[in-house]
Amino acid sequence: MNRWILALALALSLAAAGFAQDAAAPAEGAAAQPAEPAGPQPKSQEELDALMAIQNAAGPADRAAAADKLLKDFPETEFTEFANYMQMLAYMEMNDFDNMVIFGERTLEINPDNVGVLLQLASTIPTRVGTFDLDKEEKLGKAEDFANKAMTLVPNLAKMDPAMTDEQWLMVKKDFMGQANEALGLVAGKRDEHDKAVEFLTKSLTLASQQSSQTFYFLAEAYHKLGKKDEGLNAINKTLELGNFPPSLAQDLKKKLEAM
Repeated sequence: MNRWILALALALSLAAAGFAQDAAAPAEGAAAQPAEPAGPQPKSQEELDALMAIQNAAGPADRAAAADKLLKDFPETEFTEFANYMQMLAYMEMNDFDNMVIFGERTLEINPDNVGVLLQLASTIPTRVGTFDLDKEEKLGKAEDFANKAMTLVPNLAKMDPAMTDEQWLMVKKDFMGQANEALGLVAGKRDEHDKAVEFLTKSLTLASQQSSQTFYFLAEAYHKLGKKDEGLNAINKTLELGNFPPSLAQDLKKKLEAM
């Protein structure tokens, strides 16, 4: 799973666990006044159990099923956004693009400012756009809009975890901005605007706290399209050096660059 989106998914899971603890905590004393809920709250033990089933699911298929069950069994739940988001992430793990988009867009209907969804859809949609797709520009335009909106939201995004230091949170936000720039680079590449792709992808690598082998691969592709052999080889060699990317794909692109 993409490390930035995994971080947001973890944040939501931690938040839900916190709600669960709040709901289960006994009163300190008869005179104690309950704290004002900081977010959505389960309305019953049964709903709490359904929520915990999402967090404790053994794998993505089980997680998607548990989230679906929560929504069906508790149509008035305050965790609708959470459940749809968890389904989006589960289908992403299962490489089910169509359902990932469906549940991502359902999440955005509830909360148009969900940065995790905006970034994931912006990053994934361009990779599934074919050269001759009749709706190519519609899809690319949507991905571009998602990335640009995320970039406007990230600077003012509240900390996912209050225990984070300001420096840690700044690095997370830089990673989010890096992913948005990578998505814009992918969109530009699909439009054959390879100079723009290089610009966005280079910025992504500059912003990211940990450089991604995948981003270097996309950068190497852009340089290949531009006929820039040396720059492309430098980028693809970084992909191979960092690892965590299908070596056969990287080696194939390296051979194409070497043959230029």
